[in-house]
Amino acid sequence: MDKDSHPQPVKADKRALSDVLARHAAAPGETRRVQLLRPFAVLSKNTYSAPVQPPIGVAYLAALVERAGYPVGIIDAIGEDILRIEPSADGSCNLQGLPTEAILARIAPDTAILGVSLMFSLEWLQQRDLIRRIRRAFPKLIIVAGGEHVTALADYLLTDCPEIDYLVAGEGDVTLLALVHNLLDGQPVDDIPGLVFRRPDGTVVNNGLGARIANVDQLPYPAWHLLPVTNYFIDNWTGGIATGRNMIIMATRGCPYQCTFCSNPGMWTTRYQMRDPAGVLDEIQWLIDTYQATSIDFCDLTAIVKKDWVLEFCRQMKARGMRFTWQLPSGTRSEAMDHEVLQAIFEAGCRLVVLAPESGSERTLKTIKKKVSLARVTDSIRQAVRIGHTVKVNLVIGFPDERLSDVVKTFLYAIRCALIGADDCNIAIFTPYPGSEIFHDLRRRGIIARIDDTFFHNLLIQFDMTSTACYADHVPGWFLALVRLVGQSLFYSLAYLTRPRRLVRLVASMRAEKFHAHNLFEQRIHDFVVRRRLNSQVRPEGRQAGP
Repeated sequence: MDKDSHPQPVKADKRALSDVLARHAAAPGETRRVQLLRPFAVLSKNTYSAPVQPPIGVAYLAALVERAGYPVGIIDAIGEDILRIEPSADGSCNLQGLPTEAILARIAPDTAILGVSLMFSLEWLQQRDLIRRIRRAFPKLIIVAGGEHVTALADYLLTDCPEIDYLVAGEGDVTLLALVHNLLDGQPVDDIPGLVFRRPDGTVVNNGLGARIANVDQLPYPAWHLLPVTNYFIDNWTGGIATGRNMIIMATRGCPYQCTFCSNPGMWTTRYQMRDPAGVLDEIQWLIDTYQATSIDFCDLTAIVKKDWVLEFCRQMKARGMRFTWQLPSGTRSEAMDHEVLQAIFEAGCRLVVLAPESGSERTLKTIKKKVSLARVTDSIRQAVRIGHTVKVNLVIGFPDERLSDVVKTFLYAIRCALIGADDCNIAIFTPYPGSEIFHDLRRRGIIARIDDTFFHNLLIQFDMTSTACYADHVPGWFLALVRLVGQSLFYSLAYLTRPRRLVRLVASMRAEKFHAHNLFEQRIHDFVVRRRLNSQVRPEGRQAGP
């Protein structure tokens, strides 16, 4: 929604989930199928890594639709052929997962509605072509799309890909369920909150964001039984550090902060909802019992915000006698990460903490509305290292208003993090996420003159050390790429040389029969080696992979 960078207030849907399900339940004997598709991943040709995880959002959607009584299935293009990495048909990028022809073959003949998850704008060009192929193959199929990409650019997508019938903006659980019910029951859909579509006469109906679910504890567990989750139990491409059987979970929804580079406020608003710690532990026990999970990766936007919540989580885990490894690979805030919390989560099995100060420049932090204290982050890193956590730091350079001095300060902060003991550091180059406040500002200023294929292709910068794409006013792209390369190289050189035990440990792992990563750097090196090997083993038909 490119009209306003500040999302309109969204009320919470306070109805009991049982009432929602009763209102939108399938008619007795309903046989028309709903299928949900997570397309293949789109990667830069030069990517050194791109961790993938089971599609928890799609699994939540499927669980709710299934609970309402509709026949539902999931096509997980990545999970169903996770080791396939092949060039796109035009050679512009690599695709991971099922190629288009295989996806078409997975669409069941009795499918009435196909929901497509479109999360990342950098994947749009190839996934748009996939949707066009689906439409040609299934002209009567109702195609619905949702996700962060859809929410940010709904009006654009209606024009760029008219093959899509309906768009779901914002939190999609109840919106999708209501749409499925009304379409299959022959009822009008015009007033469903969160729905965007074009009428036959060309007029656009845009009902804004869907209402947020007030009580997320009432949601059914993700429908992992509809997904090939065991295909993800490999030693590469996990969001965190591979343990053999990593499963993911969400303890919260949304984020209360308003960082200008993030699309979260436009997708979720700033309503932050935490599940009950007991319910989270119940789900973890279910994952351990059902899938023999050996590590739980929290994929929350911001996992730890309130100190009391995490301490209660650890207390209840201890009271139950539960012991499992868990990780925070998505990043979290430092405000609640004092010594008491860091010690408590370590004793409770947490082994990876990712902190995201984003910048080493106080001026930049103020500009991007990152309400964080660098001194507090530094202290959290130091204490976490002393306790025994594996610690990663996320940094970004090249924000539009940054000066050379700001970039240098972030570079120096990365070095400081290495010296105080952080295990990992990722220095990313800023890219304008559609839907973020900075994206809208760049549009108003004419820096992003128009949204077109070139814009989406330039977003393929993550995990690509060769890219010089740049939106900074005062710093050239080549300099950002150099700082990124030198900064990360120097960080890891210092991280290992100042702590020789890490070098000994790494050598031992490399000589072992099965490689075991102790931090994310080692995990990503392993990912890179595996990807290169797979890329060199492209199947004969692989040249036709993708749209």
